[in-house]
Amino acid sequence: MAGIATLARPKPLAPYHAAVISFIAPLAERWATGRVDPFSSYGLAEMALSLVTLFWWYHLDKAEHAYQAGKLMNAGVLLVAVVALPVYFIRSRGWQRGTRSIALALAFLGVTLVLGEAGNGSAPGSPLESRHCGPGRCAGRSFSTSRARRSTPRRRNAAR
Repeated sequence: MAGIATLARPKPLAPYHAAVISFIAPLAERWATGRVDPFSSYGLAEMALSLVTLFWWYHLDKAEHAYQAGKLMNAGVLLVAVVALPVYFIRSRGWQRGTRSIALALAFLGVTLVLGEAGNGSAPGSPLESRHCGPGRCAGRSFSTSRARRSTPRRRNAAR
């Protein structure tokens, strides 16, 4: 019966969707292209999905708190969420609960950023760390390719 109760209240699903999007989108881009670019088609799709998820959560939260938001607040949440959401939290919950909600939102933002980096594969110890290896470098550690350390000697140029 827990599944039915979860479906009856979809608001708790929105943060899970945002967390999954933050992890899966860079992971899919890394697997498909070999690199992650925030302004690629993958990055823009991730941003659009995240905005839809954020607005979905905002709409459900407004209904739960019986808050009547105007067009400016709705547009602000879509366009400038970093400013509009703290204003919404304080106006819909009061100063004390609004401040707690802002703190929770900042913690959730931190979690999604960590998940994004983990999906990116740039986190130390991640399974994709070896893909960051380039010529002479691997995950911030440089490797020496001097002649003394090579296992096979170089051939001398016959023209000399």
